Amino acid sequence: MNLSTLVKVPARTAFLMAIEMQKITWMLCVVVSISMMGFTANLFAHGSGPGISTNEMIVTRNFTGIWDQVDQQSQGLALQVVEQLDDSRRSVVYWYTYGSDRKTAWFIGIGDLVDDRIEFELFESTDVGFMQAATPGSDPVQSIGHMTIVFDSCESGVVTYETDNAEVGSGSFNIKRLLEVMNTHCSGGISDDMHADAMFGEQRLGLTPAREGITGSGHARYEDYSGHMEFEVDVDGLPDGDYHLYVGMQDRGGITVQGGHGVANFASPGEDGKRMLTFDPRGLQIEIHDDQGAMLSSFENGFEQDDHGHHGDEDHNYDCEFGPGSGHGGGMGGGMGDGMMDCVDDGEFIEIEADLENTDVLPGAKGDAEWKMNSERVEFSVEIEDVPVGSYPLHVGGIEVGMITAFAMHDGEVYGHIKFRDPEVSGREHLDFEPRGQKIEVIQGDNIILEVVFPME
Repeated sequence: MNLSTLVKVPARTAFLMAIEMQKITWMLCVVVSISMMGFTANLFAHGSGPGISTNEMIVTRNFTGIWDQVDQQSQGLALQVVEQLDDSRRSVVYWYTYGSDRKTAWFIGIGDLVDDRIEFELFESTDVGFMQAATPGSDPVQSIGHMTIVFDSCESGVVTYETDNAEVGSGSFNIKRLLEVMNTHCSGGISDDMHADAMFGEQRLGLTPAREGITGSGHARYEDYSGHMEFEVDVDGLPDGDYHLYVGMQDRGGITVQGGHGVANFASPGEDGKRMLTFDPRGLQIEIHDDQGAMLSSFENGFEQDDHGHHGDEDHNYDCEFGPGSGHGGGMGGGMGDGMMDCVDDGEFIEIEADLENTDVLPGAKGDAEWKMNSERVEFSVEIEDVPVGSYPLHVGGIEVGMITAFAMHDGEVYGHIKFRDPEVSGREHLDFEPRGQKIEVIQGDNIILEVVFPME
């Protein structure tokens, strides 16, 4: 009877032993990680190796859980996908099995996530007794080989291992998910790794000719909301044929142009008619390539990255733990009015949206404004559509705060936006004014074409 069967038979003593084994394994994930801190520090300093991914699945944090060896008796893996201080991801695995003496044995692996697999260095701890006191300077953990887990879905995979331990040797076994972390759902897409306090929204950027003789154009769109990410690239005006989409200098698959138009759609979790989004396009250059190289490019422009976990400095803090209005320094703090929320609890965010009203100077023009705050930052953005290509000054409270550049997209529509942020980051204007309660105006020449009094809440 294997472990998965035992879990279904709670009346048997063996079931209780299996559950206790799982508890001990999870405790080991904490205890061993702490006691081996000096050992793991150097190992975790390395990131995953280079390589492109055209796979329909990647390993995400939602692969964390208990995995059963389906063909062996009461043996398996306790797997964790962890995030390091630099936001990179690695994995820890605890392999619980048995020795030739038929007593329980376990091994630990620490490794890199590479597309649909995890590549571990495998270690064992020897000559340590039950409840043995910690001995400073003692290092009972030694490398014995390597282990690789290749997943074919969120529920199953194949493990191969090769060691210099005569008793363990080399081999392979099949695994199946037995338990997962409560309230998680594995899709195998990049959205599995979204942070709970991420600030969601939509971003667009234009693609322009990258070399002489190219007359086409295009645009890219990125959108995220809770548990979901979408990435889309549209091109127009290129000769009919097959091209390649490059994101961050990596080939992310083909894009076919027919009738002068082509589109590549990605989503996570996966959707019918769209490729699984297994990479994060934010902060990366986007290009369309033919056999001669780049045809269209976003050049230095890129989607804004989420900087979860980077708290900036003590002069820019919107966490209510430090008291309303504390630490805003040269950013938003000086402009906030009485009665307006100027902080949020860690892990929460506030969002205010308003449609811009058309003044009939440019019939058909439209736009919207959005203000968002979490405990680490405040953002304000204005988007406009269906206006002539060009530049439009943005006024807030009668003062010009920036310039919106509108560009043509493949379908003939025109789109433009400007984004502000505090703390300030590269690629965003500094949000050093308070838009709430102020009149927002988009200007063309001497005329106001769009306006709204932005809500205070």
